[in-house]
Amino acid sequence: MPISLSIAAPAYNEAEGIETIILQWYEFLKKQPSITQFEIIICNDGSSDQTGLILDRVSTTHPEIIPLHFTSNQGAAAALATAIQKTRFDWVLLMDSDGQFPIEDFPKLLEQLTKNQAQAAIGTRQKKDTFFARFGTKMSAAICNLVHGSRVKDFNSAFKLVYGPLLRSLTLEAKGMNYSTEITSRLLERGVLIIDVDINHRPRKMGTSSMKLVRGSIHRALFVFYISLRQLLLKCGVLRQPH
Repeated sequence: MPISLSIAAPAYNEAEGIETIILQWYEFLKKQPSITQFEIIICNDGSSDQTGLILDRVSTTHPEIIPLHFTSNQGAAAALATAIQKTRFDWVLLMDSDGQFPIEDFPKLLEQLTKNQAQAAIGTRQKKDTFFARFGTKMSAAICNLVHGSRVKDFNSAFKLVYGPLLRSLTLEAKGMNYSTEITSRLLERGVLIIDVDINHRPRKMGTSSMKLVRGSIHRALFVFYISLRQLLLKCGVLRQPH
């Protein structure tokens, strides 16, 4: 199925590796017979290193690469939401700009969407994190699935392929690192069929994660509580159902 594709990704202090990563995306997409046209939209979240300058330089010779810039750090979710709203094409692939999601797994998601005539696919990671990190991820995912009545295998995965008009219509509120959880939740609120697809997940080799373990865990717990409360209010008719 020939498609047009947008990649949307946030970036914060990724100067060490971002040029290599986005050029890998570019070269891969150029060779895909299923893609008629594409764009790569990266929102620089007020980086204090050379990330913004690198993105601007690469975009001068690769017009499909479109950088956006925040003057100050606003959080990964704000950067991704801005990138999403600037996308133009029929399908949007959500990525991290740190190289942990191989672009080579994109065809797996597209194949399963086509096969199931679905509008959203999520990459299921095989992670090798610490026990504490795995426990937090599994617990938050289990609670989110419980309140939604769903069985999404990797609720928090940031690697998603979503129908563009649908994704752009979502109202996203998260500010920090909970954007992937929120997008999954918003799709389920719309009654969207989500396809799980096993993917690879690489350890970060360059740059440093902006996630602080304790603070991130607290924020995740609060956000999961918010999602749970929101679903309760929707079911009780206190909030209007999203369209």
